[in-house]
Amino acid sequence: MNRHLLKISDSHDHVTHDLVIATHGFLSNGKSLDPIADSLTSAGYETLVWDYPSLRGSILSHASRLTAVIQQALGRPDIERIHFVTHSMGGIITRAAIAQSRMETIAKKRCGRLLMMAPPNRGSWLTRLPLGPFANRFPQLAELSENESSLVNQLPRPHRIDVGVIAAQKDWIVSQSATHLDGQADHTVIPTSHQRLVQHPLAIEMTLRFLEEGRLQAVAESDAVAMTIPIRPLTEAGDSVQSQHTATDRRRAA
Repeated sequence: MNRHLLKISDSHDHVTHDLVIATHGFLSNGKSLDPIADSLTSAGYETLVWDYPSLRGSILSHASRLTAVIQQALGRPDIERIHFVTHSMGGIITRAAIAQSRMETIAKKRCGRLLMMAPPNRGSWLTRLPLGPFANRFPQLAELSENESSLVNQLPRPHRIDVGVIAAQKDWIVSQSATHLDGQADHTVIPTSHQRLVQHPLAIEMTLRFLEEGRLQAVAESDAVAMTIPIRPLTEAGDSVQSQHTATDRRRAA
């Protein structure tokens, strides 16, 4: 498993700072989070892109490993708060890890915010597809079932960590209605696809705003010059975003 640590800027080395743990989704890897991780780092966050083999293992097994990462972070006196940024199934793994770590009970003051992009909080319709003899190879699909008794529909919701949700309008993997989570602080929809959402400039902008202010707020084009949150520039053609992978490669540690 690869874990990628993007260090905070030198100007923050002598003080406490916030940590963001970013988790990718199913059929993806940590590289998909490079643009948002770069933007988070530029904004002053220490950013850990937590990578895992999404095609192997159950959600709960991945959550157990992420729990260890959270517990290690809680043991660091230089970290003030821990935030989470997730995409798709990574959001469900993170919810399970938050519950397993009990951080909302044992470290209340260090709970940051959780920004979820296209999360199957109420399951995914893809789990209806018959897998036949291959079903046992993908336990995570059963855990993401729309059935009320499935893991995802039985997970406790965060009670101290504010949750923001960004859904994709053209999502054929997770319906907009399935992204909602009871008690969420904010929810919005961006006109893009499931996979492109994580690298969409507006999604990155909203992520930074939610972590900072606890709300999702799209900035009108005419007001863009007044933005106070630093955004790493990305290029976009239609819904497609070509990410800038500049400093990330040299900061990537296996």
